Amino acid sequence: MIDETINAKPRHKQVVLPTGTLNLTIEHGPDIDDLCDFAARANPKRGFLIVSKVLGRHIPARPAVMRKTMDELAASISSDLSQPVVFLGMAETATALGQGVFAAFQAHHPAIACLYLQTSRQRLAGLTPIATFEEGHSHATSHLVQIEDLAMLDFIAKARTLIVVDDECSTGNTFISAAEGMLVVMPNLEQVDTCCITDWSGGKYLSGMPRPANSHSVLSGSMSWEANPAAVVPQLAAGSNGAGNAPENGMRSRCGLWQPEVAIRPAVECQPGYRVLVLGDGEHSYEALRIAEEIEAQGGIAAVQSITRTPALVGHAMRTRSEFNDAYGSTAPAFLYNMLEHDPYRVIIAAEIEAGQVQDAHAALVRLGASLQVELMLCHYSRDA
Repeated sequence: MIDETINAKPRHKQVVLPTGTLNLTIEHGPDIDDLCDFAARANPKRGFLIVSKVLGRHIPARPAVMRKTMDELAASISSDLSQPVVFLGMAETATALGQGVFAAFQAHHPAIACLYLQTSRQRLAGLTPIATFEEGHSHATSHLVQIEDLAMLDFIAKARTLIVVDDECSTGNTFISAAEGMLVVMPNLEQVDTCCITDWSGGKYLSGMPRPANSHSVLSGSMSWEANPAAVVPQLAAGSNGAGNAPENGMRSRCGLWQPEVAIRPAVECQPGYRVLVLGDGEHSYEALRIAEEIEAQGGIAAVQSITRTPALVGHAMRTRSEFNDAYGSTAPAFLYNMLEHDPYRVIIAAEIEAGQVQDAHAALVRLGASLQVELMLCHYSRDA
């Protein structure tokens, strides 16, 4: 845990949603209102959604705040790990977080042999997944782990530590599924570490992990959920678990990274004081953070969010919901929440494939009664990186 001396006395919070009531006990960590808000899922499997304020997905987050969270999680991981080490970032919500934690850890421990993998809902042409597992409560349950470089496959087979990064942990079942899924290709695995921003499991899942495990989080505690029996049970849209197709020159994190990735794209220019919203597109979210950092280096005021598959009801943390088409051809519905929360003058969509995102954004702005400059920044990646 990170700084377990903070607020040692348990605190309690109750959140009443249309779908039910969430009762939280915070054991360790900062003020919960600084880290997250809450909303109702449009998902019959789970009625609540922990909405992070520092993740850069559903609520606009400043790049420095995102990096601080990544650095804190990386700093909590022991440098005395059994090597080699494999990091696994969880699609789609934690792809930027996972790569950011990997980047911070590698920067502080360059001598440790480590590799970054990312689960995906998009298939890479010609590749057979080396591992798959299911996330039962999700709107999109199936995770694919894909590798292109055979040297990476050999590294993974020799790895002795697995570090799984997700944005939030409710029960820990997803961490267990990920670790069990990776065991197929990690026969020498000795230890599993889990990292997330908020952990509500009370650590109960650790005993169910297939190898000895440690947990790391910014905030930890426990929760209980009471479903509202009078609530209309929402149904998931057809195609919610559909797999799309990744572009050939798309991000390499889907098939493994030795170093944090950097896109091939135009430089962004921004006037000092100009407010810019940078949008990631589904799993392609780490480069949105890098673009936002580039803007702030020029004196701009940037925030990061992402177009996402997450289905949520409007209300509470989700003040507005805009609809997008999935750029990867999966037929899954896509959304953008709180589009005007940052009060932007300009919107940049960081995408690895062009598929009408600008038109969708303009249509969303019209419905919100706003008119802003919207541009697509196409990001390509080299196989030789």
